[in-house]
Amino acid sequence: MTSKQGYIKIHRLYGLLTLHIYRVVGMQAVIILIGAVACLVLRGGVFGEAMLAGGVVALTNTMLLAWRMRGDPRSEDRSAQVHLWTFYRSSLERFFVVGSLLAAGMGPLGFKPLPMLAGFVLGQLALIVSTLLTRRSE
Repeated sequence: MTSKQGYIKIHRLYGLLTLHIYRVVGMQAVIILIGAVACLVLRGGVFGEAMLAGGVVALTNTMLLAWRMRGDPRSEDRSAQVHLWTFYRSSLERFFVVGSLLAAGMGPLGFKPLPMLAGFVLGQLALIVSTLLTRRSE
């Protein structure tokens, strides 16, 4: 296989990965919106807003993960150590971003903590469900 054929193969793989990520994020967003609307109807506006904010934090986490998963098509030339370092760095980035967004939401923005955490948990569960559903459909 020539380097051009290898690049085309990798480029197609990244295209499929991108399509899969869009499906997962779309399904995750729909599930979060359904949960936030249900919370809004059952408990009121303040709770629904907090649940939606928690869901947005989960979506942000998913989009950061997707961004790192796509990576650089030329990264196949890197060593295993570099890939492992990228994995650790990405995990720490997402951990701190999620922690900061949750702290900002519960602190200065004044969202209720329990519905915000419930929205975040719903968003993370939606990520798992949407990933499983999109894998079965392919």
